[in-house]
Amino acid sequence: MENQTAKKASLTIVRQFKAPQSLVFDAYASREAFAEWWGPAGSTLTLLSFDFREGGRTHYKLDNGGMSMWALFRYQKIEKPDSIQFLSAFTDPEGNISSSPFPFDFPLEVHNQITLSETNGVTTLTLHAEPVNASPEQEKTFSDLNASMHQGYEGTWGQLDAYLARAQG
Repeated sequence: MENQTAKKASLTIVRQFKAPQSLVFDAYASREAFAEWWGPAGSTLTLLSFDFREGGRTHYKLDNGGMSMWALFRYQKIEKPDSIQFLSAFTDPEGNISSSPFPFDFPLEVHNQITLSETNGVTTLTLHAEPVNASPEQEKTFSDLNASMHQGYEGTWGQLDAYLARAQG
């Protein structure tokens, strides 16, 4: 029982794409590519800034069904074409970290690690995310929202699938 209480809240999603690893990596690294696929299905993405490098930041706005939200990626470690580590957070329009626009206590920052590997032209993307400096309540919220986050990412990965198919002609 002790191990369960000590276990950190986390989210892990593994998804395969019929595309070379370099193309999947570049979908994150290119402003034009990222703008075509990032975000939940049905949302409109506006990139306010895009600086894909260690120490760089990407600030964006998502509009979905009359609701607007702003978010930020702060890139920590990038190893082309194998992995990307970044902190994600909701922000105000100016890019200052703020609480979630949703009516629950979501962690202010989440550490994300994306790992890519390719076998026979199929790239496996593994996303691992954990709250950073979160309260016990925020950790619980993050855990409770796992199914919802899986569903949201599935829409995003569907858009990435479509982008990769277009990019490969």
